[in-house]
Amino acid sequence: MQITLSVIKADVGSIGGHTKPSEEMLATVRRRLTEAIGKKLLVDGLVTYTGDDIALIMSHRQGAGASQVHMFAWDCFLAATAVAKAEGDYGAGQDLLVDAPSGNVRGAGPAVAEIEFELLPQHRPAESFLVFA
Repeated sequence: MQITLSVIKADVGSIGGHTKPSEEMLATVRRRLTEAIGKKLLVDGLVTYTGDDIALIMSHRQGAGASQVHMFAWDCFLAATAVAKAEGDYGAGQDLLVDAPSGNVRGAGPAVAEIEFELLPQHRPAESFLVFA
């Protein structure tokens, strides 16, 4: 079975400058990720963050560059941006919106890294990955 690991991250706002996304921002994205797994868009996934960037680590069967998976991530980032705006967080939508107030380069867009591999459970019952975000 062919599996794709997609890691997509973006800075869409944070508390107290460039520190970390708010708990509500992360909870919003986690809810969406759980729904996507339930709807079989994703095999599995994890929402995490590095500094003020939210990262979605997702496994799926659609292949690298899958528009459904990329649009799902984009929609998650828009939802987190809406939370950041409502909370008055710093740099809401910074990597998505050209007009996001941040005082530095903005609108650069999300960062993406993807890898496809053949899952061979009879040889390797699990795959381990290390992601530097």
